[in-house]
Amino acid sequence: MGGPPDRLEDRILRWLRAMAQDHLATQARQHASRLDVELGRVRVRDTISRWGSCTAAGDLSFNWRLVLAPPLIGDYVAAHEVAHRLHMDHSPHFWAVVDRLVPHRHEARLWLRQNGEALMRMGPPPG
Repeated sequence: MGGPPDRLEDRILRWLRAMAQDHLATQARQHASRLDVELGRVRVRDTISRWGSCTAAGDLSFNWRLVLAPPLIGDYVAAHEVAHRLHMDHSPHFWAVVDRLVPHRHEARLWLRQNGEALMRMGPPPG
C-alpha cells in the first residue's frame, strides 16, 4: 500500500470495497445461475442498516463491510438477495429457495445477529 501515509485509510477502504464488489458479485452470479434468474447491476454501498437489497429490476446492492465477515456470511447475504428474484418477500417459499442455495442459513443469520452491530461500526462513518 504505497503512497502518502495520510491517505492510507482511503486506499485501504477502496481496496476493501473492490474486494467486496468482486466477491459478492461472483457469489450473486453463481447463485443466480443455479436459479436460472437474471441479475441487473450488482454493486457495493456504504449503508448503515442493511446488508443487502434487491430491486424489482434485479439490481443488487451489498454493504461493503460483508468482506470483513467470515466468507459464509457474504455467501448467505448474496443468496438471500438473489432469492428475491423469485420471491420479493420473506415467505416460506422464499426461505425454501435460500435454503436450497445455502445450507448454512441459520448459522449465518445467528452470526449476523451476534456480530452485525459491531461489523456495521467498522470503517469510517457512512456518508
